[in-house]
Amino acid sequence: MVTETENQDSFITRTFGDDPLKISELPLKVQPDYVRKKGGIWYWTGALISIAFIYQVVSGLLLLIYYNPGNPYVSTENIINSVPYGALMSATHLYGAYAMIVLIYVHMFRNYFKGAYKKPRQIQWILGVLLLAVTMGVGYYGYSLPGDVLAYDATDVGRGIAQSIPLFGNYLVSMGFGDGTTTGLFVRALGLHIILAAVLGGLFGLHFFLAEANNMMPSNREAKYRAPAMLKDDPSYKPWYPFNFVYMIQLGMFTLGFLILVPSIIALLPNVPALFSPFPGPPPSSPLALYVPPYPPWFLLPIYKAVDFFDFTGSFARLNLYGPLLATYFFAIIPLLYFLGLPFIDAKDDLHPISKPLITSFGILSIIYLVILSAWGALTPGVPIPFSEVAVVLGVPFVIVVAGMYGLNRLHRIGRLKISIDRVIGSFFVFLAILVIGVILLSENVSAFMGNSSMLNLVSTIFTGSVAVFGAAGTMKSANIVSNGQSSGIPRQRKYFTMRTGSANVLGLILVIIVVAITYLMFSLNPVSQSMEFGVGLGVDLIIGGILVRIYRLVAYNE
Repeated sequence: MVTETENQDSFITRTFGDDPLKISELPLKVQPDYVRKKGGIWYWTGALISIAFIYQVVSGLLLLIYYNPGNPYVSTENIINSVPYGALMSATHLYGAYAMIVLIYVHMFRNYFKGAYKKPRQIQWILGVLLLAVTMGVGYYGYSLPGDVLAYDATDVGRGIAQSIPLFGNYLVSMGFGDGTTTGLFVRALGLHIILAAVLGGLFGLHFFLAEANNMMPSNREAKYRAPAMLKDDPSYKPWYPFNFVYMIQLGMFTLGFLILVPSIIALLPNVPALFSPFPGPPPSSPLALYVPPYPPWFLLPIYKAVDFFDFTGSFARLNLYGPLLATYFFAIIPLLYFLGLPFIDAKDDLHPISKPLITSFGILSIIYLVILSAWGALTPGVPIPFSEVAVVLGVPFVIVVAGMYGLNRLHRIGRLKISIDRVIGSFFVFLAILVIGVILLSENVSAFMGNSSMLNLVSTIFTGSVAVFGAAGTMKSANIVSNGQSSGIPRQRKYFTMRTGSANVLGLILVIIVVAITYLMFSLNPVSQSMEFGVGLGVDLIIGGILVRIYRLVAYNE
């Protein structure tokens, strides 16, 4: 095994010096080793967002060279069909936005349940929530730029929401959607897309500064579930360079690899639904546009579907003008204000999620409602939903989650949730029973949904699927606790995979040969008509590059 000291004589060190980029001189905080080992990826979700954002800036600037807002659909088709690697840039830029939104949600909810909005990270949290809102805006206007039927549907939905706002509606429509002409619409969309991206960059810079100043939040157990949760200075912590720096290179290669590989594969599949296709749909003037459901961007499906909850008829038909406003108010503005105000709503120093049942319930319900409303909007776009069905679909999860969390809170307060060997063994059998029942019910609900794709059947399928996943996770976790002796208070020693230098060199050489072969095949492809095949090769190369860096870290740093 190559030790850390021996690594100082490596080829890279001999060639370029110990720190050729002077990274060690930057004011970057050190972190404990566990953030770079198994399970440590959850501490780096913000870094994944950063990588995706950098890719979005680079690919967006390249696309901007060829885009013409005066003729958006034709210029988009020209990029895809005539520009070398244009289809790859367009598809990966779209899916890069999707990746950013998903990663921001993961990052936000992970910090929500950890209590990372408490002191001293209140402003850091608020900036993060604003980043989500601005990212939605950037994504919305970017989604509108291709000029296809989905772009027009998206702008129609946005225009309707803006128009319904009293007093300021006309002004907001003019500011957000131009003067009513096609050129005015897409010039405004492009301008706002770029402006909001610049705002996003500024917010991101400030958020990153605060994140670095406050350092990573330690595990709640290490912080004893009390705020302020701060990493304490420890001489065992390794410097940011080279340990975190090389780990970031590994993350970057994996992130970019999957970001390029996934849309490249999807683009090569037949009959991809319009909602997830990496390419534009037909233009609004085409007869084929009649067969495309009026979808907004998938990340706005929850608000879009909520508009159908406020479809007024009869003597209340005159209120239809305010339906989009009410949907936006209840399903977007109020949740946004809640998340912005969370550091002040929950200002206690207790970080345990079970100790704050209502706060934790709202977080769980936010995820559940995002999934339900998105699926509902995709299955029944533009179909009015009666209040009774809305009450059942949204009310049942509310009752189950809130009641369950308050039940857990009560058990937590009286000390019934403390780990003991008997309790863990009992939990194993309980979770196993939940898993078996969940799988049986899930199979029945999947069959029912396939026969009748109603929303109630979908919710039942999602619920029983969640029960099955919960049972599986609980079964594995309880079995793992018993096998590692955690229940009896025995400290668990994690065993990490190690690799000898010779084995690493052989494996590395094989992977390098594979990369060279794939790269050779990539550059034999037509850069216009086969750019997505090129993307598959590039994505695989980047992922293999990430594996090579992982092997290097394993041998050089024993991580």
